[in-house]
Amino acid sequence: MTSEENLPADWVLETEQTTHDEFMGRDYTTVLYRQEHTRSAVYINEVIDGRNVWEYNVHHSGRDGDLGTAADLETAKQIAFALMNDSSASV
Repeated sequence: MTSEENLPADWVLETEQTTHDEFMGRDYTTVLYRQEHTRSAVYINEVIDGRNVWEYNVHHSGRDGDLGTAADLETAKQIAFALMNDSSASV
């Protein structure tokens, strides 16, 4: 289980919010993690795929930023944490 209290070194949770979209008739969640002292960021946002299924897209700032998609927010956070752990270890 991911926890914002156990963020990798130099990473902070900048925002996590759930907003209701009247047009779509549903709530959607966005998450933004930012690495302190750099311009690196990891974003999680909900998208709809070609099968009309909502899922979480995970991507990071910079080149080749797509990290993948996940069916639930917890799995999306695990994908994000994997990148954040790797980038913290390489600093």
